[in-house]
Amino acid sequence: MISALLYLQFHSVRNRLMARLRRLKRPKYLVGALIGGVYFAFYFSWLITMPGPNRGGSFSSLDASGDLTAWENLGAAILFFVMLLGWVLPNERNALAFTEAEVAFLFPAPISRRGLIQYKILRSQTGILFSTIFLALIWGRWRTGGHFWISLLGWWVIFSTLNLNRLAVSFARSLLFERGLTNWRWRALILFATAALVAGAVGLSWQSWPAMPDDMAKGGDFWQWIGTILSTGVLPYLLYPFRLVVLPYFSADALTFFIALGPALVIMALHYYLIIHADVAFEEASLEYSQKIAAKVTAFREQRSGRVVPKKARRAPFRLAPTGLPSMAFLWKNLILAGNIFTLRTFFWLVWIVVVLVTALRPGHDHSDAAGFAAVLCLALFGVSLFAGQALLRVDFRADLNQVDLLKLYPLPGWQVVLGELLAPVAILAAAQWLLVLGAAMLAPSGGSVPLGLRVSLALTAAILAPAIDLIMLLIPNGVALLMPSWVRFDKNAPRGFENFGQNIILILGQLFVLFVAMLPTGLVFWLAFFVVSLVSSAMVAAPLAALAGAAVLIVEAGCAIYFLGAAFESFDLTAESIN
Repeated sequence: MISALLYLQFHSVRNRLMARLRRLKRPKYLVGALIGGVYFAFYFSWLITMPGPNRGGSFSSLDASGDLTAWENLGAAILFFVMLLGWVLPNERNALAFTEAEVAFLFPAPISRRGLIQYKILRSQTGILFSTIFLALIWGRWRTGGHFWISLLGWWVIFSTLNLNRLAVSFARSLLFERGLTNWRWRALILFATAALVAGAVGLSWQSWPAMPDDMAKGGDFWQWIGTILSTGVLPYLLYPFRLVVLPYFSADALTFFIALGPALVIMALHYYLIIHADVAFEEASLEYSQKIAAKVTAFREQRSGRVVPKKARRAPFRLAPTGLPSMAFLWKNLILAGNIFTLRTFFWLVWIVVVLVTALRPGHDHSDAAGFAAVLCLALFGVSLFAGQALLRVDFRADLNQVDLLKLYPLPGWQVVLGELLAPVAILAAAQWLLVLGAAMLAPSGGSVPLGLRVSLALTAAILAPAIDLIMLLIPNGVALLMPSWVRFDKNAPRGFENFGQNIILILGQLFVLFVAMLPTGLVFWLAFFVVSLVSSAMVAAPLAALAGAAVLIVEAGCAIYFLGAAFESFDLTAESIN
């Protein structure tokens, strides 16, 4: 029977690869695969040929000294945390997830319970193999003079142990749930036991901890200090089983690797023994899980075909008036689509949290360092939201393109539909960015370096420009959805590969180019307005006024693009497009 399961696994992988290759006959996948392949080839060749002292990053100093104990314990601590999440987070009864087809064909087949478990463990090795190769290439100690095969097998041991641990934990959860233990009682028990264990170890070890290094600018010094803390007192004994798992990865030569591999394999064998001999009825939970997945797939297909799929009701963000601007109806609809967290009540709660945070970390005195760090963090998140927010919020044409036949029935010109689809993500992003700007302005250090007037001026400038930039950034992916809908991913479970990664690279480069072109006249108008206003007033007053002029230019550009995309929407025919 094992040979039949091996045959099934081999041909499943083979057919998946052949399907990927057949997709390359289509130009959009071929171009994407070529771009993705060139990117990865360039990236990995750069890693391999990078100068020696810079290749190892934080490992270089430790490799030079030959002392990897701190890093071994740090890796053990990370592994401990990941396994702890596996004990706390899952809600399912067990982690043996069979597909609907596997349930239909394998469960009635003359296959033993042990054979089914071995089949799922074998199938998981495909994903583990790809993850192992990827991480060994981009984050392996072989780049500092070590052996590639040691990094490869070290990562394989870590991922395989994590996978077996996940199965063992899920079986343990199932056994306890059958005896009446609930999810919250289980989590409370695990967290209380872990907190007591860690608190006891820290209490017995903290007096022997080394002092924090003076120069914390180098990340390697900080992490080495953390690893040194984990190597003192009782903590090494607490982390010892987890350290055995990561030791093969940190081995310097073949002899050390094979010596470290023995205990790691014993831990894997112990997990395997517990899984095989656990008296857990996983078939019912697997059937229930496969039915949930099948229901999601069916709902997605029905949505694409235009059928009405009942969904759980969500709270409306505001009361929609029976009359008014049609764009407000789209805003109302897409805010509901975004979820209950994007409501006015949530926004006011976030404002209150920012006020409390600023009060607790008010600049000056004992909290100046923490306030400065929080201000920098707010600015960093603000910059990320400008360039990545449109990828996270897809409550626009990217979510409604399957309903385009319904949208075209509305007695509205195309530009009003396009404008309405863009309002919700712009409003959500702008609200989040204003909160970040407010937090950064209030947490920035006061005094001569950043006076109050300069903070207010910069905050107003950023708050004025941010919504206009968001509008431009959102026009780009929505334009792609209308002009090239076959490049938009609708199904999250669709297969991925080099071709999808290459398509994303092309789209990102296109977005940056369009943003650069749009910002050229905006920058010219901004500096011209700033220069003129600064002749009669201060720079702090000129910056917000110049931002108004720049934002007006962006809005005019966006209006032209919306009008153009409105015409594209009116002539859009989804049946003439091929979407995968």
